[in-house]
Amino acid sequence: MSLPSGFIEEMKLLLGEEADEFLLAMEQQPVVSVRLNPRKPGASFEGASPITWCPGGFYLPERPSFTLDPLLHAGAYYVQDASSMIYKETVRRLLPLSGNPSSVTLLDLCAAPGGKTTAMIDALPDGSRVVANEYVAKRATILRENLSRWGYPDAVVTNRDTSAFVSDGSLFDIVAVDAPCSGEGMMRKDETARTQWSEKLVDDCAALQKTILSNAAKVVRPGGFLIYSTCTFNRKENEENVRFAVEQLGLRPIDLDFPGEWGIPRGIGTDLPVYRFMPHRTQGEGLFLAVLKKPDENEGDRERAPEHTQGRKSANSKRNNTHTSASPKGKKEEIPEIDDILSVDFDKTRFPLVELTREQAVNYLRREALILPEGSPRGVVIVTYRGLPLGAAKNIGSRANNLYPKNRRILK
Repeated sequence: MSLPSGFIEEMKLLLGEEADEFLLAMEQQPVVSVRLNPRKPGASFEGASPITWCPGGFYLPERPSFTLDPLLHAGAYYVQDASSMIYKETVRRLLPLSGNPSSVTLLDLCAAPGGKTTAMIDALPDGSRVVANEYVAKRATILRENLSRWGYPDAVVTNRDTSAFVSDGSLFDIVAVDAPCSGEGMMRKDETARTQWSEKLVDDCAALQKTILSNAAKVVRPGGFLIYSTCTFNRKENEENVRFAVEQLGLRPIDLDFPGEWGIPRGIGTDLPVYRFMPHRTQGEGLFLAVLKKPDENEGDRERAPEHTQGRKSANSKRNNTHTSASPKGKKEEIPEIDDILSVDFDKTRFPLVELTREQAVNYLRREALILPEGSPRGVVIVTYRGLPLGAAKNIGSRANNLYPKNRRILK
């Protein structure tokens, strides 16, 4: 499907002489990129080339079958557009300005599916506390699984409207708003983004974003930072909303001073220090980024962020979670939960570890019948691939009971 005519006209007005180059880039195939998990080393990709603004981020020469790679399910890497990886560098640059760079409280208000959340986690020092929120329940489930795989132990997932955080007070050092948007930046790889586009959608999104920004400004602590981004190109959802945050919400724009050689363009028609990832200028999809600081007048004693679990299970909110099952002799056996197993602070001495081949690991992830290597200990074991835990199994000798969660099994 071709680009919407109204969008084409909009971009011609916005970009002027650059419009033809931009529109040509929008018809090209998107690049494939991954970001490695620094807390779970081991993944590598043949022919990969580094992403300039993200150490640990790589462009791939072609798209492999990620679903059938056990390292993806173990949390060794995340498949993410290169433009979005700028979140890692953004947080890294904010840490020295946060007032307490050794331990940060961070709220991602619109977090699903979790790519930007995990990118920010990569930049945080251990012990920082992360709340990842998603309003749509189904998307919150996906977010929870992705954060579980990433394995950071001090992250919780919530399913709330952004307004629900306001009554908690100004508690967070960093609040990220990757706002729901008209999705113009996704038109190159998502046909739905093309079919749903309209001027009304742009206006509706811009209004919703102002509401979310207003809520976000209230939960940033005085002296803290608000990261605002969209995956769209128009000025209403981007520069104009940042202007709203400055003039109506009293926030102060922060210049991240990205190196010129990274080739990240500045905003359009504004003197505000904002950034645009454009497919004809940067190797990635469309992304707009701005950072705003909340004035620190009358800051007083800094409070710390609570764990907003609201009775919902977090990604890794409890360590050493286990459940029990009856053994053939009626004894209760401890079986660790998948979130616990995938956590980077999982105690690997609690259960025997059994290393699987790639074929065995894929079969395990499909929740198929499993035969462990000869000599594997009886009882509950943790199966691993390249040293990274995948989940639990119960070895009964001739075969093993596959304990991988049914809702996570791969169907491909």
